[in-house]
Amino acid sequence: MMTHINRWVKGSLLLGAVMAAFSACTKMDDTYKQFLEGGEIIYTGRVDSLKVFPGKNRVLLSWYLVSDPKITRCRVFWNQRSDSAEVAVKRTGGVDTVKLLLDKLPENIYTFQVYTYDNARHSSVKEEAIGNVYGDAYTATLSNRPVRSAKYDATKKETTIWWFGVNSQVVKVEVVYTNTAGVETTLTQVADSVPALPRDPMEFRASLKLPGYQAGTPFKYRTAYKPVKIAIDTFYTAYETQTVQ
Repeated sequence: MMTHINRWVKGSLLLGAVMAAFSACTKMDDTYKQFLEGGEIIYTGRVDSLKVFPGKNRVLLSWYLVSDPKITRCRVFWNQRSDSAEVAVKRTGGVDTVKLLLDKLPENIYTFQVYTYDNARHSSVKEEAIGNVYGDAYTATLSNRPVRSAKYDATKKETTIWWFGVNSQVVKVEVVYTNTAGVETTLTQVADSVPALPRDPMEFRASLKLPGYQAGTPFKYRTAYKPVKIAIDTFYTAYETQTVQ
């Protein structure tokens, strides 16, 4: 008798477990059903390696299209999606590079969101990147590389400029002077390697020689900056005039 009771109890427990599992599955189906109303959601392939190259009141966006040959256009949103721009895409069958220049942007920090689309208006999930746009406020912070001294050598007919240190964002210094023929000449100094230490990082030398210099005349100079190495624009200080000893 006890054996029959045990079998009945075990059977009841098993039936209860099956019914509970069935009920859970039914509730799960009902939960997901609301997301599938109107059909299965289809996404296009998302962009890859999104990069922002900053500039003066503009940025250059660049990304790759690696998958999904059906993609026909990409759209970029910024300013909390209140502004956007679109670029048409023609896939080649391989990895395609897409570039988009956005100009006339106020100086600010922006978050850019990029989506892809196909002809059926399916879209991808977003790819997002943050980038700076530089302008007059950044330019106002820049200063010329300071001159330590500038001396004329009458024997060599040249002037040597001795500089103080240089900001890490500086990419070149342009010097304009008058040569012995009375012609205005421009000489550009950029970072280079020190001959004694060729493996060291590039740096600006502490001096610059201006050959064929016309005695008794001043020179003017300006300094060029890039806020980051990948910037697409160069920012210049105003020219400054310097007398020669």
